[in-house]
Amino acid sequence: MKSALGAKVLLAVLVVVLSGPISAQAGSPQRVRGGFLYTLAGFTGPIRDNFSRVVSDRERNEVYVLYQNTVRVFNETGMEIFRFGDDLDLGQIVDVAIDREGDILLLTYRDSRSAIVRCNYRGEPKSTIEVKGLPAEFRDFSPNRMIYQQGSFYLASLMGMKFVIADSEGNFKNGYDLIPLFELEEKDRGSVEISGFSVDAGGNVAITVPALFRAYIMSPDGAVTWFGRPGGAPGRFNIAAGIVRDSKGNYLVVDRLKGSVLVFDKNFNFTTQFGIRGHKRDDLMFPNDIAIDNRDRIYVTQTGRRGVSVYALNYN
Repeated sequence: MKSALGAKVLLAVLVVVLSGPISAQAGSPQRVRGGFLYTLAGFTGPIRDNFSRVVSDRERNEVYVLYQNTVRVFNETGMEIFRFGDDLDLGQIVDVAIDREGDILLLTYRDSRSAIVRCNYRGEPKSTIEVKGLPAEFRDFSPNRMIYQQGSFYLASLMGMKFVIADSEGNFKNGYDLIPLFELEEKDRGSVEISGFSVDAGGNVAITVPALFRAYIMSPDGAVTWFGRPGGAPGRFNIAAGIVRDSKGNYLVVDRLKGSVLVFDKNFNFTTQFGIRGHKRDDLMFPNDIAIDNRDRIYVTQTGRRGVSVYALNYN
């Protein structure tokens, strides 16, 4: 299985390299367009983080960027207004979320033990939440992604291919082992991993698995559907990464190799893509993570010291 997956990835890479950058075909539906706005910046200019983690606080129209144990906070115009992290004794910060009241939630590790640290708006710790009541099959669960949605924590182990749902106090509610759910075998654990992970307001979990060239959607009742095919043509995946859902029900999937954001409607039909691999200000260089705010502006992280690019979604 592992060698077969490697061959599929190599084939897809060769298709794109040989065919060059690809944009949406002429005549394809253009229901969503992404217009470049700006790059997140501070007083000294654009931030230059590589492969940071980006999170949108929809209640306050702020954006949080985590990079190398520092959390930066940006206002709705994309300017940095505050930062914290290394100056506080928080351990290793691996993810960040914000609750409706404005408290900052940090997924941290200290001495190989994970915890969720609740902080005030200045990043000062208030309390610690531990995930409790894990069943035996999740005892070795080590999350490295966290989303807080509608009073619940969604915690994922990207390499472990598992995720857990806990209430606001950390009490276990449900857990999923994605290996059998995605019709894989136990020997695939470790060679197949999650890349994109998000949860919409309805509790639907969206996951991308690059080695399988697929995006999976899991409804709150546990039903799983998927879409995606490998290839260099528009609408096909090379290396699928971050995924979010917009206010119209579209799914936006980042493709690292294409340097693009691919858009699929609520029925998983490909509609368009925007962005292209390059060095111009509205291009993307191996994009990875993606977040969306309540105005349908998307925030895309990338490498090449290009920071976080911001686009506005326009509907016609």
